[in-house]
Amino acid sequence: MANEIYIVRRDSTLATGVTQITDLKPNTSRRSLTYDKVPQSGYVPAYPTSQAVTGNVAANVTTKVLEGLAIYFADVIDEGAAAGGNGLDATQSDAIAAAVLAISDAGTTLGTTELNAAIIAGGAAAGTTISGGGSLGSLTDVLKILSGGKYSVPAGTQVNGAAAFKASKAGSFDEGVYRQIYSTGALTLSFNEGDLATLVSQNKVALYDQNGTALS
Repeated sequence: MANEIYIVRRDSTLATGVTQITDLKPNTSRRSLTYDKVPQSGYVPAYPTSQAVTGNVAANVTTKVLEGLAIYFADVIDEGAAAGGNGLDATQSDAIAAAVLAISDAGTTLGTTELNAAIIAGGAAAGTTISGGGSLGSLTDVLKILSGGKYSVPAGTQVNGAAAFKASKAGSFDEGVYRQIYSTGALTLSFNEGDLATLVSQNKVALYDQNGTALS
């Protein structure tokens, strides 16, 4: 689809599971299960934390299950020929995650250009991108993680492999805990004068479209 919206929490002090967005439709608690397949109202997503990869890797593999942005980048980004065909190491993965979180914390645009710049700023080899070469990532995945999607990889996942970057992702999303928001008339009203307008004006959340353009 081409009308996805991503609500990203900017304020890490906002209590999780307390603040609700109630004016999006269909309302989750009052919808028709037959006709309203995708509920939209609900709690503001949790702040997008990221477990550190550093300290959780031995002999180029993870030592426990890890979740969040940093391990996502370690799992999907190939530095290519410039780095001997390796994936990212733990330090690079953590630095890229921090650079991306700084953008979403600021509520500024996070498109493919900005994301790829953050990858280089985090220490990846020149020319490394989220989806080019052997990389397996996407802007959509990153926006999904920022807006509450749970991406995790099992213990034993290759990080910075010395031979060749892996051919497929080791991690996956827990689809049961994620709610995709869409651009609807109700969302426009909420953004202009409703719950979202209040949250955006207080710098509590930012809204991004499917291209990573900041709507706030």
